[in-house]
Amino acid sequence: MGINKQAWVVAVAVTLIGMMVIAASPVFAQSYDPTEDIPRQTGLEKALTKLGRGLSNVMLGWAEIPVTWDEKLKQGKPLGYLLGVAPVLGTARAVMRTSTGVYEIVTFPFSDRNINYGAVLEPEYIF
Repeated sequence: MGINKQAWVVAVAVTLIGMMVIAASPVFAQSYDPTEDIPRQTGLEKALTKLGRGLSNVMLGWAEIPVTWDEKLKQGKPLGYLLGVAPVLGTARAVMRTSTGVYEIVTFPFSDRNINYGAVLEPEYIF
């Protein structure tokens, strides 16, 4: 029981086509350079990003308190530290984040287009 001639021709043709597709695939590969492929932000986009970051910081500034407590808990701080120092530290960070958000909301339309759009706090957003 041999393979008939027609089936053999089809098998050879499929194999040759497969080899040609595999050989041609590097030709279709696309290079990616983010400096060329992603357009730079315009001044309006930078201003709106600053506004959004400011709104986020104003609305979520209070979340620094539980985030700070959780960070200190994960660092293995003792219970006295968690109940005494961590809430004060979190509150200070919350006030700082909220006031930074107010600053960014107020100054977003007046900033220089080339500078003054970077984040004031790190991380940019609390979450």
